[in-house]
Amino acid sequence: MSPVWIRDWRFKAITAAMAAQIFFSTLLGAWVHPRPFSEETLGKDVSSALRAVGYLSGFKLLVGHIFWIQVIQYYGNSDNASTRYAKLYDYCSLASDLNPNFTPIYNFGAAALAFHLKRPVEAAKLLQKGILANPNEVSLKLLYAAIAYQNTEQYDKVIPFLEAQIERGGAPEMLVNILANTYAEVGRTQDAISLWQKILKRSDDQAEQIEAAQKLKSLYPLLHNPPKLKRVRKIP
Repeated sequence: MSPVWIRDWRFKAITAAMAAQIFFSTLLGAWVHPRPFSEETLGKDVSSALRAVGYLSGFKLLVGHIFWIQVIQYYGNSDNASTRYAKLYDYCSLASDLNPNFTPIYNFGAAALAFHLKRPVEAAKLLQKGILANPNEVSLKLLYAAIAYQNTEQYDKVIPFLEAQIERGGAPEMLVNILANTYAEVGRTQDAISLWQKILKRSDDQAEQIEAAQKLKSLYPLLHNPPKLKRVRKIP
């Protein structure tokens, strides 16, 4: 059995960690996700303070994870759509400063910026930061290439590129979703439907299942009323 002083030390450490988590969660909730959303939210003084708290308290990763939850809530709140989620890049960049090796920050943030919000420059900038911090993370490089092709509308390159990566196996689910959306964008409706059906069948994630079902609902009518095909840009 451990000496009493060791047990007391462990108890105090756990209690301190829990107290810090509650404190930071409350504080970050007020900073990151106010109602109504303010342009002054997370200004330079606040973001600097947040970084300082993370580094000096010894709870850098804890602060980073709590903050990342707030970022996801910010993006998931439709009230922020009126600003086109103006602060999303800034929030993702700060989250990556606190936890640079947590790759979902880069994947999630870049995909949202590039494919939903049509801000590929910010998406590429975020991915470049992620690749520098995680040079061996293949998923970041794949997403970076996909966004680069998509941004220049080189669909004759992006589609074979994505197909090849997915065929190799182990590709991030996000790349599969991007391929399905790209099929639909260039008028390959049946290919898009087939891919979304596979995603719906094999996914255990409820959010992905809902997304796949919604995509299929919008695509089925197009089989009988095909949209005007988007011209595929070819670069010699």
